[in-house]
Amino acid sequence: MKKTGLKKVGIWFLALSLFAFHLFFRTALHADTGASWTQIFAKSGECQISFPSTPQMIQQTLPLADGVNRLSYDVYLAPHEDKGVFLLLIATYPAPMAGGHEVAGLEGLLSGIVNHNPENRLVYADLIDLFSHPAVDFLVEGGGSYFRGQAVMVGNKLYLIAMEGMKGKMDEAVYTRFLKSFNLN
Repeated sequence: MKKTGLKKVGIWFLALSLFAFHLFFRTALHADTGASWTQIFAKSGECQISFPSTPQMIQQTLPLADGVNRLSYDVYLAPHEDKGVFLLLIATYPAPMAGGHEVAGLEGLLSGIVNHNPENRLVYADLIDLFSHPAVDFLVEGGGSYFRGQAVMVGNKLYLIAMEGMKGKMDEAVYTRFLKSFNLN
């Protein structure tokens, strides 16, 4: 039970860090829906995905509340025209979430994203099955921006596949291409 609480704290830190990254990397590079997308394999080799432009990679490790364990994550970020930023976040927890706690972890992540800004509102969130693992498909809007994504828990890893940008500029076809390019190895 104590490890579950630590993981929830880690998920909150992760959500807050995610928004700091998107503010830092919002820029205007150009990409198209054609064949120029860049396929990447995660540094540790557990997944692959295609981005509309070459992504930047950031690694970070955060201490958990117990003072012993750490949450490590890799974030891959790639801008798409002036419409937004695509990201793949891979968070590695000290131990797997099991026995139904995966959904609680996903709900904690979503809650952290929604509560990050008082203007944010959850447009929808659907629990789904992705690669035989619990996942959440969601859309959050706040102010003039949106955050559209899917998150899935696999063992001790959380994968967040998302696009962030200005409201009214979301290209669902491009987002869908990005999302469908994600595969676990």
